[in-house]
This record gives sequence, structure tokens and C-alpha cells, in this order.
Amino acid sequence: MVAGPPRSTLYEHPTFLPNTVPPPPQVIARTGQPLPTLGDLLHKPLMEMVRYDTAFVNLLCATSLPDTFDLDIPKCLQTLSEWTSHVKAETDRNMHRFRRAPHQYQNSEAFYRVLIMITVLQQDFGVTYDRESAGKTKFESSREGFLHGLLTGDHAGTCANMPVLYAAVGRKLGYPIYLVGSKGHLFCRWQDARSGERFNIEASGQGLCVFDDEYYYKWPREIKQEEIDHGIFLRNLDPTDEIAGFMATRGHCLIDKGHLLDAIIAYSHAHRLAPTCPHILSWLLDALNKDIALRNEGKMPSSYREADQWPGGVPFTFFTLDSRYQDRTHSPAAMTLPNGTTSSR
Repeated sequence: MVAGPPRSTLYEHPTFLPNTVPPPPQVIARTGQPLPTLGDLLHKPLMEMVRYDTAFVNLLCATSLPDTFDLDIPKCLQTLSEWTSHVKAETDRNMHRFRRAPHQYQNSEAFYRVLIMITVLQQDFGVTYDRESAGKTKFESSREGFLHGLLTGDHAGTCANMPVLYAAVGRKLGYPIYLVGSKGHLFCRWQDARSGERFNIEASGQGLCVFDDEYYYKWPREIKQEEIDHGIFLRNLDPTDEIAGFMATRGHCLIDKGHLLDAIIAYSHAHRLAPTCPHILSWLLDALNKDIALRNEGKMPSSYREADQWPGGVPFTFFTLDSRYQDRTHSPAAMTLPNGTTSSR
């Protein structure tokens, strides 16, 4: 018997491994099991948590924010599935172009597939970069940070959610696409553990660009060599890193709207999932220090009971205590799934 190739030591996302990932949430719901809430997800064992679909987890991290009480996750997932089907059809329909002139696609079928995917998403579905958000230091809307901003409305996004869209669609097509973080930026990377092919995917603007890692050493902010050596930046994110990043984005959205206590909770979950990530820890510490300073100034309640009766006019609201925080209950409005069934959110 001829021995097979040596097993690669490259970490592979569970999405890329056969028979290890459960069906997407809309299929799970057909069994009669309700979709998990964000609270349910965060209290699952890590090995179970990381097996959920990337898009579903991203959307779940956006639930019950100040501007997402009407977020329809099944509808967003249905849109994503329709887009993915169209990308696949266009990829197959145009494959003759690659076969006829592979040199126009860097002699790489992987490059061709990524180029078609991004072209279809941008040209056929209007996915575009929200240039008004460039240079901003705060999220004015959760749509700037999460997938629903691309799957609904004007389909405009940022580097916080556009790479997630490409990764989500690509993974549904079986592409080995990872999310990668540089300092102040998120992008994608194709890395095939079997063929060894690897290239970065920069598509938060218009079209597709492929930059070497060295490009991100200086852009958008300079990265120190020790930060790279310690694995802080420019490495493939594993599933817990991804969820931690989504929870950190949740924290940004909350603190930018003045919901300090909930931001601390979101950052705490992010830190729990990625305890060695220094910038997540720094965001958590900044929020805690702000909380301490406000309490010392008598501008924050000293207990949750006191918060219930706290007078108006304080600089921060207490979103955690709002009865509309649906993740804290298990009996809010029913959620209609793409197959016509319903599930409690």
C-alpha cells in the first residue's frame, strides 16, 4: 500500500473538514429545535460553539443591539444562500474562460474562483464599501460592523463585515478561506492545506487585490515584528478568534451608543474567547476604567437594583436592564424560518 502525503500541520477551520460541521441553522430548525440565542451560544462548550456557521454566528452577535430589534436572521441567511448559489452558477458558467486562458488568472483556479465570487457579489448584488465610514473611529450603526449591513438595505459595508461576507460565501462553496487580522484591518486569505496554495484577498474596496504579507506590515497601521512573532497579527484566525472578534465588534457598537455595561459584558466574552489578544484586553480595560471613573464621580449606580431607579440625565444608559434585551429570555417573538416553520428566538 502506498503511503499518502504527510498530514499538514496547518490548522484547518472545521468548515473545511468533511462530516464535522452540523447543518446550517435553518436546517437544524426543521428538527423542531429552536435556534440558539446569543446567550445560548456563548454558554456552549467551545468545541460545540465553533461548529456553527460563520454567517449565523456573526448575525447572532448583532442581535439585541440598540438598532437591531428587527433583525431577521433567517431572511439574511436565505439571502446569503441565494447569493452563494448565484456565485456558484456564474463560476461554473465562466469556467471556460479560465480553461482557455489560465495566465489571465495567475495560472490559478483558486484565484479565478475568488475573483468571480467577488465580482459577482459586487456587480450583481451591489456589495460596496461605505466610503462615508472611512476614517471614522466609531460605529454609527451596527450595519457597519455586521453582515446584515451587507445582506439588507444598500449593501454597503466596511472592512469589519465585507471580509466576513467573502469568507461566509467562500466556505459555503468549499473554499479554504480564512479571516486574517492586521492592525486596524480585517482581510481574507486563501490557504489550502493540501495543495499548499496561499494568497491574501483584499476586497474591501472595489474589485480584488492580492498583497503580500509585507504590505500589511505598514498598512493601515504599522505592525511591530514582535507582534507578528507572537501571533497577534497576520495569522489565520481560528473559530474562537472569529467569535471573539464579532463580540468585540458588538462591544464597539454598544459603547459607541453609550451602553457601557453591556459593552463590558461583550468585551469580557471576547477576552474569554481570545485571552492572548492584547487589543481586546485593552478595549475591556478601557471600558472598565471608564466605568470606575463614572462610579467614582457618582455618575453610575452602585448596584443593578439602584440602576432600576436611577434618575435620568446620566451619560450612559443601562441597556442590560432593558426588558427588550431578548437574549436574556427564551420566549420572545417567534422567528419564521426559510422553510416556513417557526422557532423561538
